[in-house]
Amino acid sequence: MVEISSLGRKMKGIIAPLAVVSLLALIAMAGLALDSGKVYSDYRRAQTAADAAALAGAFEKFYGRDHLTIVTAANAEAIVNGFTQGNQGINVEINHPPLSGFYIGDPFSVEVIITQPTLTFFSQILDIDSIPYKVRAVANGNTASGINCVYVLDNEQKKAFEVTSDSVLDARCGIWVNSDDSGAASVVESGACVKAGMITVVGGYTTGQTCDLGGEAYQCDNNGNCPLSGMGLPPEESPLPAPDPFAGLTPPTVDRTSGACPPEESCNASGCSGKKKDSGGPYEPYTIDTNGSVDLFSGTYCGGILVKKGTANLSTGVYILRGGGLTVEGADSEAIGPGVSFYNTCYWACDDPDSDHDPEKGKEWFWTLDINSSSEVNFSAPLCNGGASGSECVNDLDGILFFSDRDAPSSDNPGSYPLNRIDSSVTATLAGAIYVGNQHLKFHSNSTGNPSDTILVSKFLEISSGSTVEISNFTGSGGSPLKRVTLVE
Repeated sequence: MVEISSLGRKMKGIIAPLAVVSLLALIAMAGLALDSGKVYSDYRRAQTAADAAALAGAFEKFYGRDHLTIVTAANAEAIVNGFTQGNQGINVEINHPPLSGFYIGDPFSVEVIITQPTLTFFSQILDIDSIPYKVRAVANGNTASGINCVYVLDNEQKKAFEVTSDSVLDARCGIWVNSDDSGAASVVESGACVKAGMITVVGGYTTGQTCDLGGEAYQCDNNGNCPLSGMGLPPEESPLPAPDPFAGLTPPTVDRTSGACPPEESCNASGCSGKKKDSGGPYEPYTIDTNGSVDLFSGTYCGGILVKKGTANLSTGVYILRGGGLTVEGADSEAIGPGVSFYNTCYWACDDPDSDHDPEKGKEWFWTLDINSSSEVNFSAPLCNGGASGSECVNDLDGILFFSDRDAPSSDNPGSYPLNRIDSSVTATLAGAIYVGNQHLKFHSNSTGNPSDTILVSKFLEISSGSTVEISNFTGSGGSPLKRVTLVE
């Protein structure tokens, strides 16, 4: 009995301190959770401030302000959002140009880094007086400033970007592939080669391949990883999908009223029409089939344009392809057009709910850019040569060579309809942006594309079967149609 009573007293003496320790541990855990929530809240506020400050600086750069004005504007925006240099341990660092990241050294970009220790309350029980955090934002006043000129926008498909079979893509710019496919969002293989300033792939890419011209399949001018892949990187270091760089591009107005098209196989001041397909349907393409040359003038082409034989000389201006697309085919076919823009749309509105107006009913309802069978083309977009600097894009389609209606049929996966192609021993010189953001763009079968001074934006991009594409003279500093202010990091 004596031993039992003694044990009971000892147990009572142990329980009390254990309860106190457990209670303190619970309070500490709860306090740490509350303090962590405060840190996260402060982190989000700081990120918002950094984004706003970077954008404020980039807008000043866009309008041609000097370095001091850029830094002052960014700092003022950080203060408005509650982050003042030196206040409560806050540090606001503004770098123009950026000192880190993908846009390091880019004179069109502004980098803002905010750091601050968040003071704790409950966590002081654990001798944690503060929890530091760091946020960063980069905004660009001209997203085409020598950084990216090839965008592959699909977010998930395997082989969204594919260069194969001894083909070459030689780009003096950055390439950005949005697909997050872990195995092969980007495929460069079978002796093919991709050369670029930088190659960024959100997902995975093929490895162990070499270029028949010498070196690795992927070759970058920068000293970092080539390509930079998000696979295996921590989330905070992984590249995010690039936004559509032409999301804000305004399409031209298309007249689809009754009588908008000229009589069949004729032209007037508004444009030209091909042969009427049937009494209630659209037109076949306006066709060039001659031993000589034909002059074409800007306007709306009901049924699109087809060059089967001879030379089509296109005058400067905007060509609206209302169904039928643009086709140049055959060794005896050539098309030349300085200062031209093509807007490719459906005969009826691409999103027309009427099933009789379905753009997939045939080529006359909707077709693509289709240059094939040893033909030759030499097109250049209108220059960005207006504004105070003489090199600003003033008109909506300045710098735009080919613009596909955003509501047009979309390619579901690589290689599927609709397919914009430069195919079968074609020689194409294309100066200006090619924008087919929801469709596949393909250079195939020993074709040569020289899209100098350009940007390629497509859902999928394929260069295959011995084709060569060279972006040789990219205009980042004023001649580019990608002139806007946006967050890029």
